[in-house]
Amino acid sequence: MGMARDSLCLASPPVEIHPQNTGDSLAALSSVSTSDLDMAAETWGLALLRLGANLPRTYTGAGVLALLAGDAQIHNQVAAADVITIAEPLSTAALERATLYRLPGLLPEPVGELTLDEIVPVDAYDLTGDWLRAVTGGLVAWVEADKVARLQAMESLPSLAVNQPYPLQAFSLRTGSAFPECAAAEPMVAVQTPEDASVNLTVNGVDIHIGSMVSFQQAHKGALSLTVHRGAVTTVYGQRIEQGQSAIGILAPGEDDAVHPLAWSGALPASDAELARGERAQAAFNRAAEANGWDDARTFRYPSLVQHVVKRGESLYSIARAYQASVEAIIRANPHVEPRLIFAGTELQIPDAGSGFASHGDADLGGADD
Repeated sequence: MGMARDSLCLASPPVEIHPQNTGDSLAALSSVSTSDLDMAAETWGLALLRLGANLPRTYTGAGVLALLAGDAQIHNQVAAADVITIAEPLSTAALERATLYRLPGLLPEPVGELTLDEIVPVDAYDLTGDWLRAVTGGLVAWVEADKVARLQAMESLPSLAVNQPYPLQAFSLRTGSAFPECAAAEPMVAVQTPEDASVNLTVNGVDIHIGSMVSFQQAHKGALSLTVHRGAVTTVYGQRIEQGQSAIGILAPGEDDAVHPLAWSGALPASDAELARGERAQAAFNRAAEANGWDDARTFRYPSLVQHVVKRGESLYSIARAYQASVEAIIRANPHVEPRLIFAGTELQIPDAGSGFASHGDADLGGADD
């Protein structure tokens, strides 16, 4: 595949791009739209964006990935003139033994160390000028500027701030609300951020944190469903939504078909369908990682505790297999339930879903009655 930094891959046209003459730059991109499933023409729109974000040019991971599938659209909310330019790194040497920190500041978190005379690439200062961003051994970290040799060329390095935008650092999105015949081809937008470096990303008024994977889908014209499959997000109103939870945003139309959230609901347990959407998105991201040689393939995990409503004909055995969980663990987590006699409509707690199926010593766990 060979996706470059800040690039767009059209995995399954038809896909519309505006303006069409953006070249290799996502900074000038206005919008991207993918098409719904067309069974007669055997087409289904699918596009993948790879954002370099504010990460160093020597960063080898995927960065931020955004997947559009089916009837989906994103609108860039960052003006090309405001986009920051990430500099090529310069090599300097440590003047003494020095600690590397995850972020600059008064109470930084140590993540590594430089030895005397060790050569380290640096590519930016913080706003105070007291810290340099270093990239060493695949680690993105910060070192106090007076701990390394100051070269004349370093005067031209930029200053990085959390609120400085990069291409598509903020965007709005929408998806179709009519679902196709094939459930696996449902419309959605999914976003994955790196686990090993800090980036800030805002989508429809939601800040997505480090190491998260989130999917979006419109339930209808005025409501957008958000599900957190890994990590966490925070809305502009301060609500925090954790892994395995969903929220509903009430939307208002904007310019050029864009939509904007007026309000977000509180966090709710994600449904089986929403969790399944995350599995499909994660599989797509993993295929892209494998094709590009990124060491970013993730194992999809359900939240540590899932709620399941028993359906007619289901048994604890079939439920455990569906969630790749232990039958014994489900029995222990639901002491009020008789394992051999469960009823449709019963709510079960499913602990450690995705950890691997394990059967019960007594296989006589019959199906649910009405």
